[in-house]
Amino acid sequence: MLVASRKNKHARQFVERKLIIRLRIFFVILVLLLCIIVYEMSNNYLPSSQATLAFFSGILIGTVFTRRKKIFWEEETSRVIARMDRIGIVLLIIYIVYVIFRHEWLAHLFYGHQLTALSFTLTAGTMTGRVLSMRTQIRQVLKSQKIL
Repeated sequence: MLVASRKNKHARQFVERKLIIRLRIFFVILVLLLCIIVYEMSNNYLPSSQATLAFFSGILIGTVFTRRKKIFWEEETSRVIARMDRIGIVLLIIYIVYVIFRHEWLAHLFYGHQLTALSFTLTAGTMTGRVLSMRTQIRQVLKSQKIL
């Protein structure tokens, strides 16, 4: 589903198992967050315009912070793997600071249910950005190896 190909149904056999599991976990969390966001919006805790802005901002953040893991082809195992490099470590530290303090930064502008809903929406956008970016990177590596 996340790395499947129309031509080659066995493309995931060339992707490291930990990477596939990480993608699936992110996808499940994303679906759960989207359910929570729909519930919050149906109770009018968060206007759709703010939710949309927060979601797309989260996608941008998620896309940038996917870079923490370098996804590449490893010749020894003939698989796509993800490893952290120096830039990834710096981005991980920035990402952790962002995750810890985002609620405090948003608390100056929003409160109560609106703050919670906005935080969930931003997190869902971040997860979406990470899943899409990781999937794209994996597919690029598989295409460069002529597997897809």
